[in-house]
Amino acid sequence: MKYTTILNNLLEKNDCLIACHQGSAGGNISYNTYRSMLNAIRQGAHIVEFDISRSKDGIFYIFHEHEEPIRLNQQEKFREFTSDALSRMPLLNMNMQAVDSPPTVKQFMAAMKKHPHTLLHVDHAKKWGKELLEHFDQFEDQRESIIIKTDVEATDYLEVLAQHEVKYMTLPKVWSETDFKTIMSYRNHINIIGFEMIFDDPQATYVSKETLHTLREMGYHTMINAIVLWNDRLSLCGGFDDDISLLEDPDLGWGKLLEMGFDIIQTDWPLPLKVYLEQKGVNLVYEP
Repeated sequence: MKYTTILNNLLEKNDCLIACHQGSAGGNISYNTYRSMLNAIRQGAHIVEFDISRSKDGIFYIFHEHEEPIRLNQQEKFREFTSDALSRMPLLNMNMQAVDSPPTVKQFMAAMKKHPHTLLHVDHAKKWGKELLEHFDQFEDQRESIIIKTDVEATDYLEVLAQHEVKYMTLPKVWSETDFKTIMSYRNHINIIGFEMIFDDPQATYVSKETLHTLREMGYHTMINAIVLWNDRLSLCGGFDDDISLLEDPDLGWGKLLEMGFDIIQTDWPLPLKVYLEQKGVNLVYEP
């Protein structure tokens, strides 16, 4: 089973979809929580992306490993804490004040049932192998919403996806033409529904308008990531990112990505992106 009804409906009715990285946080709302996802949805996100970590005693949570110092004021790794300890360890708001505790995957999935037309991008799934996929199997009525993101170079995890009985929608991250050749060898074994395209050269063949059109005709969509994670590394989208869109001119950032023909733009700023797309006459629909 492909589990693509919600995705295909959104792609058919929208000119471009908005994905939001870790939800929309700030003020008293922490990243990677239901509240940040709700905020993102209300600001125009069709898709919310979140990260997975696991406690010392094997409970899966919504949390980005390596962010413990800024989210929990802890130096130890998330995986070193038990679920009991985490239940008494609140996330921090932007003023380093305690707010809600990190949600378990089970708590988060229960809350997201209120948003049946929102897609869920699961990042950092490869760390947890088949155990995470087996954990997601219990959410049978939400399989149309779950999209697993993974790196093409993580071939061990591609094998796990290929062997898993439930064929979750999968969005591989493609950094090169070579990545395409690798991932397409799995197309009969993994439910590949599209690709997250990563590039620094907008003239690269694998992100050309012709290539994106061909992929669309083959039944695949393409997502581009406009977020800025680092100041000292290459952009994920050739410099057409959130920073230049917000601080200089959105025509120089999001507008370029729109012109290139990507189906989905991921951002840390869903509302400004939504406003810009609407000003450009882009059709955005949120209900079936």
